[in-house]
Amino acid sequence: MLSEESGVFAVGSLMLVAWVLAVAGLWRLGRPWEQWVIMGFAELILGRGVAVAKAVEMGMHPGWIVFLATYVDAVTVFLFYPVLILACRNLVAGRPVDRRMKGIIESAEKNVARFSKFKIAGIFLFVWLPFFMTGVVVGAVLGYLLGLKTWTNMATVVAGTATAAVCWLYTYGNLYGWLAQIHSQIPAFFTAALIGTLIAHRLWAETRKNRSKTAKSGRARAERPAGHGDAV
Repeated sequence: MLSEESGVFAVGSLMLVAWVLAVAGLWRLGRPWEQWVIMGFAELILGRGVAVAKAVEMGMHPGWIVFLATYVDAVTVFLFYPVLILACRNLVAGRPVDRRMKGIIESAEKNVARFSKFKIAGIFLFVWLPFFMTGVVVGAVLGYLLGLKTWTNMATVVAGTATAAVCWLYTYGNLYGWLAQIHSQIPAFFTAALIGTLIAHRLWAETRKNRSKTAKSGRARAERPAGHGDAV
C-alpha cells in the first residue's frame, strides 16, 4: 500500500502532466500559452509575488492569475514535500542530506516554537506571509514538524497560497492601475525593477552565505591542534 507521502507525490506528478498538456493544448489552439509558461517559471524561480506582478503586467484575467499561482505552488509542494520528509527522517537517523534540503528543513525548524500553538492557523499564516523563506515548501515541512496529518497539511498550504495570490492580485491590480494612469509603460518598468531587485537580493544572500561558510571553515582549520590530521 502506498504511503501518504507517495500519494501526494503521485497527485503532484499528475498535476504537472496536466499543466504541460494544457500548455500544449493552448499552443495547438493558437491561444496565449506563453503567459502560462512565463508565469509558471516566474513562480518557481522568483516566487509568488513576482509571478502575480508579471501576470498583471501581461494583462492576464484575474481568475486565471489566482488559479495558476495556486496551481503551480500546489504542484511544487506536492512534488517536493515527500522528498523533504524523507530527507527529514534521514537527518533524524543521522544519514547525509543534500545541503539545500537541509537548509529548507532548518528554516522550518526555526519556526516550530513560534507556530506550535496555532497548528493549522499557524501554517496558513506562515504560507500567506509575503516574506522570504515563508513559502509553500517550507510551510509544508513546518506542518509536518508540528504533527499535522498529511492531507490536512496539504489543504492548509494550498488554502494559504490561494489567499496570498488573491492579496497579491488585489495589491498589484490597484498599483498597476494607478501607475498606468501616469504612463502606460511604467508597470512594465516596475515589474522589471522588481525582478532585478529580487535576483540581486538572492545573489547577495547566496554570496553572504558562502562567505560565512568559508569563514567558519577557516576558523575550524585554525583551531585544529598542530599536526592533527597531517601525514606522517
